Amino acid sequence: MPQEINILIADNESRTIFTGTAFSELPFGCQFTHASDIQDLRKRLQQSRYQILIIDLDFGPDNNDDSLLASIQANHPDLYILPIIPEGKPQLVRELFQLDLFYFVHKPLELSETVVALKRAYENIPSLPSAQEPSARPKHKPFQGMIGMSKPMARLFDMITKVAEDDLATILIRGESGTGKEMVAKAIHAQSNRKDKNFVPVNCAAIPDDLLESELFGYTKGAFTGANNNKPGRIQYADKGTLFLDEIGDMKSSLQAKLLRVIQEREFEPVGAFKSIPVDTRILAATHCDLEALVKEGKFREDLYYRLSVIPLHIPPLRERKQDIPLLIESFLAKYAKNRGREPFTFTPRAYASISCYDWKGNVRELENLIQHMAVLYSGKQVDLIDLPEKFHTVEITDELLDTTVAQAEPSGEETAVDQQNQRQDISWQDGQVDFNELINEFETQLIIQALKQAEGNKKEAARLLNLKRTTLLEKIKKKALDDLWEK
Repeated sequence: MPQEINILIADNESRTIFTGTAFSELPFGCQFTHASDIQDLRKRLQQSRYQILIIDLDFGPDNNDDSLLASIQANHPDLYILPIIPEGKPQLVRELFQLDLFYFVHKPLELSETVVALKRAYENIPSLPSAQEPSARPKHKPFQGMIGMSKPMARLFDMITKVAEDDLATILIRGESGTGKEMVAKAIHAQSNRKDKNFVPVNCAAIPDDLLESELFGYTKGAFTGANNNKPGRIQYADKGTLFLDEIGDMKSSLQAKLLRVIQEREFEPVGAFKSIPVDTRILAATHCDLEALVKEGKFREDLYYRLSVIPLHIPPLRERKQDIPLLIESFLAKYAKNRGREPFTFTPRAYASISCYDWKGNVRELENLIQHMAVLYSGKQVDLIDLPEKFHTVEITDELLDTTVAQAEPSGEETAVDQQNQRQDISWQDGQVDFNELINEFETQLIIQALKQAEGNKKEAARLLNLKRTTLLEKIKKKALDDLWEK
């Protein structure tokens, strides 16, 4: 009897297409449930267990696409999200990429395209037992998605567990860029009593000053030109949940005063309102700046600084926990190999030694970018020192260093995540199930997307990375309707 998958639909216009009979050819059963609005969507996700969410990015009148999806990702990490791109809005794809959502369908929905998308979703659902059998798990078990067995990380994990118990105290997360401050915030939320409510992230540095106030506090109808309706802010979305303010050091002084009131009085006023709204949210803040120096310079309020840093948490940089590098590499290899349907490659001892000795100023994010870079451009099975980017070639490799690195990189006695990926077969090899041209076309599309991401939208640079003529790449981008995703 085929396995039955629970699928939640958040799209009022496509009810007729999502029926069990329409998808009878799938190798699994489908139990479809429809959400009537965003409130109903959140309620159903909290009350029932779903494996797949199919959501129209225009679902609901107050839908803020990226914040809603980010909140769902944070609160339901085992849920596979399949977005539906509305007609005439190709620019939304760029926002999906920022959330690591690379697969989606377009309106008007085509049954054949939707069937293919559901097959792919089924093969990649993280909560299914087939994704990783208990007997085949690696010795190291990630802590709320974070990887590390070093002493600095063990101390951090212990602190997260302790501070999560007090769901009122504000926490200031300190760490260099790329260390994973948002992951720490998500871990605190996931361990707290608020875990079933919203986790709402806000990057204070990414939102212009003149928009951040209305984004945080919301606004009333008529508050300013273009405010045609009341709109709740991120603070209100985080009621009963957790509000994460990343790069708090970039917040302007006037907003710092309003935020201080939220912390002290547990109430706020939307832009244009004259009445305060009570709110129950836990505030987590993060920064890579020297806030103490900003306080001395008068650029950051001293009273807010002390309110935020009731419990300070420090994330160690990667150079202080290099023994975790093999584990991180193993995890990233499994992730990006899976995305591309290829076998994970390995590193020679010389390549491993160079990676281990590198300074990693960009921390874990820089290491992940390296593995992603190699997964896109390297087609071999074993990466040597010469295959790495030039900045890794300056490290002096001694015999002692090689011995140490090889010992650190030795797999544990149990099967590694890479081994598991080698054993998985994400392609159904039943007669008539494989469409060779479709698989090749899909792989080519994802390769172009990743190259464009790596090149930050620069098509000339992307063509160089792919070893293609620029005109050839432009033709492929146009043919695949990717030309509106990047401006460069």
